[in-house]
Amino acid sequence: METALAMKGPFVRTLVIVLVAAGLGAYVFLVENKKPADTGEKKKEKVFALTKAKVKQLSLEPKAGEAVTLKKDGDKWRLVAPREAPADSNEVDTVLSALENLESDEVVTENAADLKQFGLDAPSNTVSVVQEGAPQPLKLLLGEKTPDSAGLYAKTADKPRVFTIAAYQESSLNKKPFELRDRDLLKVKRDAVKAVEVSGPGESYALERTDKGEWNFTRPLKTAAGRWSIDGILGTLESLKMDSVATEDVGKDLKKYGLDKPQRTVKLTLADGGYKILEIGGAAPGDKKYHAREAQSPLVAVIPGALVDDLAKGMKELRAKRLADVSSFDVEGIELVSEGKTTTLARTTTKDKDGLEQQNWKKTAPDKKDAARAKVEDALFKLTGLEVQEFVDKPQAPASYGLDAPAAKVTLKLTGGKPPVVLELGKKEAAYFSRRPGDDAVLKLDSAKVEEALKALKEL
Repeated sequence: METALAMKGPFVRTLVIVLVAAGLGAYVFLVENKKPADTGEKKKEKVFALTKAKVKQLSLEPKAGEAVTLKKDGDKWRLVAPREAPADSNEVDTVLSALENLESDEVVTENAADLKQFGLDAPSNTVSVVQEGAPQPLKLLLGEKTPDSAGLYAKTADKPRVFTIAAYQESSLNKKPFELRDRDLLKVKRDAVKAVEVSGPGESYALERTDKGEWNFTRPLKTAAGRWSIDGILGTLESLKMDSVATEDVGKDLKKYGLDKPQRTVKLTLADGGYKILEIGGAAPGDKKYHAREAQSPLVAVIPGALVDDLAKGMKELRAKRLADVSSFDVEGIELVSEGKTTTLARTTTKDKDGLEQQNWKKTAPDKKDAARAKVEDALFKLTGLEVQEFVDKPQAPASYGLDAPAAKVTLKLTGGKPPVVLELGKKEAAYFSRRPGDDAVLKLDSAKVEEALKALKEL
């Protein structure tokens, strides 16, 4: 009995120690978690009390390079020094946003006796901002980088304090005049373009947009243009930016830039009756760059060669290569006339047990029955996917292509009140041809794919 009690003594003492330690640990945990977290980081201060919406003037004065001054004109910005020019409002906004959010990382000294040691006796850049209603402009002086290159010494003009800012901010505040000017050469929106005329070596052509948004060539012949191809060219023209400025005033030196006889001219007629003319001259220094200007403008720009390459592909690249530029989802009715027989189908809409709409197809002639939706959509996909193998721009009589008595005629009725698409397919020997309403050209098609599409339609 005494031995058992003696053995229990150390065990009890150990248990008590463990319980006390656990309680103390829980107390520390609860107390410490009630204290606010101390990350060791001080809250950063904004360098300026600046509201970019109130800024009406911005100046950048780099130690090396041209000083820049911009003034706000209404809701737009204008470059006034070193030369007058429209400014890129987005680029100006980037600079102002950087200033508005600029924070000091660390205060180096509250009262700098010697600015030279920080490179602030002759700042690498001085940024000045004039705010509406402010008596004095805000001015920021930028010096050298800190020894670890992570920061940049800086100070404001109104205080002796020297502090650091993140070194990456330097690129946001150090802008050359060209980087802040509006580099948009034509200032045109693609949706505003009503007609396009392109002239140059080899061929010239003209296009017009219809009221339905489709594009057609009007010269040298009437034929359909590819919607996405034309949209691509217009998109390139809309976003055309100057790589650099060759001269602000070409004067009588047009020949120097190959603009006395432009190698290519693009005229854009706008919906409001106005127009823009781009003249492309000779090659400029650099990899695939060209001199160009908006006609009548004294400024000659250097542009990248992408547009020149696209235009050099010519009219052939812009033609509508698909027989029917229509989505099968827009088709609500089909009529096939072939071998003296007419077959018609119509899209129907029903609701399932949950009230959700379902699209189906029904054959309405010569007999009436349900048509398998997958088979109809497959037939439409094959038909609308037919592409032109060859354009016959100076066709002979329709009989030469079997178009006097087409082997098949397909009419696609479209949703939304759009006019139907009519496809005539003529066969001469083993070759298939087609033509579009109002189109001067005859289109040669892939015979095997035409046979496949017609077979799929006839089996519906």
